[in-house]
Amino acid sequence: MAGLASPTPTLADQVRRLAHGYVRHGSKLNRRQQVGRLVAVVEWIVAHERLTGLDQIGKRQVVDFWKAHRHLADSTAYAYWLALRELWGWLGRPGEPPRPRPGSGMGG
Repeated sequence: MAGLASPTPTLADQVRRLAHGYVRHGSKLNRRQQVGRLVAVVEWIVAHERLTGLDQIGKRQVVDFWKAHRHLADSTAYAYWLALRELWGWLGRPGEPPRPRPGSGMGG
């Protein structure tokens, strides 16, 4: 019954696949938490954008995520940013992903 599996992995599955080697080394708890944060970000982006691959995630999608999650505490937003920085590296993106703005609001 090979037809039971989804022929196209979800973007969250793609994140988990990319993160497999990453989770195997270093602080396992922290790395699992980072992968969980990445999956949450990717699932949010997929729910609000029409993406077919991780390579389509760019600065605009990250900024939209930050705008929708202004309520996050600075420390939590920073933890998400660290996870996004890992994804940025895995995707071969230059520089770093957009950082969250500190404080409760991002301007009006």
